[in-house]
Amino acid sequence: MADVTATPIEKPEWQIEWEKRMAEFSVKTAATTEVIVNALANVVGIPSEDALALLSDPASATDEEIKAEMDILLKIPSAVFKKNVSLLRGPKPAINDSALVAPTETFGTGVATDVLPQIPDDDSFLVLLKTGGELKIGKTEVMSATRAALANRVGLYDLPDKIIEAMEKYAEGLDEPCPPAYYEIQKIISKRAYADILKALDIEGTIRMSAKRKDELLNKLESGFWESISSFNTLVKGWQEQWMSGASNPGMMATMFTMAMSGRNSGMPPGMLQPPDTSGLRDAAEGVINNINRVFAGTGIPVARALAYDAQEIKKILADDRLPSMLGAANREQMLKMLKTNVSADYVRLERNVTKYILSVMEYQNISSGQSEYAYLGAMLQLGISIPWDTLISGKVRSKDKFEKF
Repeated sequence: MADVTATPIEKPEWQIEWEKRMAEFSVKTAATTEVIVNALANVVGIPSEDALALLSDPASATDEEIKAEMDILLKIPSAVFKKNVSLLRGPKPAINDSALVAPTETFGTGVATDVLPQIPDDDSFLVLLKTGGELKIGKTEVMSATRAALANRVGLYDLPDKIIEAMEKYAEGLDEPCPPAYYEIQKIISKRAYADILKALDIEGTIRMSAKRKDELLNKLESGFWESISSFNTLVKGWQEQWMSGASNPGMMATMFTMAMSGRNSGMPPGMLQPPDTSGLRDAAEGVINNINRVFAGTGIPVARALAYDAQEIKKILADDRLPSMLGAANREQMLKMLKTNVSADYVRLERNVTKYILSVMEYQNISSGQSEYAYLGAMLQLGISIPWDTLISGKVRSKDKFEKF
């Protein structure tokens, strides 16, 4: 019988880099690569191009999180870990200092994330708010409620008053009048252009966007909204872990899992552990939908749109390049620290990721079972890694009665 030489499969660049980092860190810490990969899976996910990018970003995957997961499997001396954690990070990525600008969504090629619902940019979303429609719950309403819930959770609605106060204080400290931009920002804050939004719903002049109505909607959002979304994400992670836990070769299973969820194969190979049942995930998604629908009882639809508009106007203020210097700050990050807010410089990215995840949960019931579903869940897993769930659940809620002025 003639010899048959198998053609070696060329590894993608991200996988070569991933294995290089694992090997180098293993040599320095005496931890096996299997232990390292298993620990990192709970921080950045299974090996993939996106996981490698997250691992390179200390803001997304902190040293503390990685150390804590590794300590569960193998205790590495603190000094040894600190000295060598840079081996896991790899080359430092280029820093983009243009804060509060939504970047292009890239979650890597390990999982086909384009199967998830697409999110419009701010300009397109504003058009949606002012587009005619019926008083019914649709994607625009869900996106509006999500933006409002996130803005409330991190204190975005508190910022107008804080900014104006800081600008006045800084100008007084210099014995100078407030600059023209101060009054421009005041005008943005005081202007509430809800007419187009209400006109689109054919209810212009029939409802007042009072502070009470806004607070009532936000209180509904605070009541179990974040917990239900986060719990669903936990269930998806548990489903993945259950699938992988039955494999005798974790490395092989991780590769096959990525392939199955990326849509690059027609099914699991013979003898490979089949995915767990997903009926529990579908039931949980239905529970999330019911929770969201509850928010829109009464006047929830127009109020959610108005709150989303408010959030968008505040983001415009924060995006003003002149703002940091008018508060005496060197840059946006320093300015946000001075304002003592939970709003971060990557707020736009966070808003897009959270909104995309919630729309994905809403759409999950329409995904057919089988390979399409695995690809969809894989994309949700990758997206979920980028969201700081613990911060959102325990985040500081804005002060009361902040809508009287805004």
